[in-house]
Amino acid sequence: MKRKTLLTIAILAAFVAAYVVYSNFLKTAPAMKDLVAEFKLSAVELYAQFEADETSANAKFQNKILEISGEVVEVTSEEGGNPFISLKTDGFGVIKCTLESALSFEALQKIEIGGELTIKGECIGMLLDVLIERSIIQP
Repeated sequence: MKRKTLLTIAILAAFVAAYVVYSNFLKTAPAMKDLVAEFKLSAVELYAQFEADETSANAKFQNKILEISGEVVEVTSEEGGNPFISLKTDGFGVIKCTLESALSFEALQKIEIGGELTIKGECIGMLLDVLIERSIIQP
């Protein structure tokens, strides 16, 4: 009887441990299209806030979902990596948005340099440029 009880407890503990590992470590982040932007602002406004006070801008925007509108200055697709789009600012740097997934060559060619674009993504901070990860292009 004791053996059966110990075996049952061991199996239950294994299921609980498996659930904890799955829920905390193996689950992927939700798709960006399913997330709601906490802030909607222009690329110029976002960069100006980081340039004025990087510490408070990090506290406000870091790891938050942002929807940023601005003028496209560069579209780059690196070998083996996701493409990124740079939005113009009034400062020295740009808003550099790394896309969540690779777009086809044709889709990248349709993005016009100098055209307006709205992008939603997660802000990870500033390193000369303000970096936005897991970005998607908003319709």
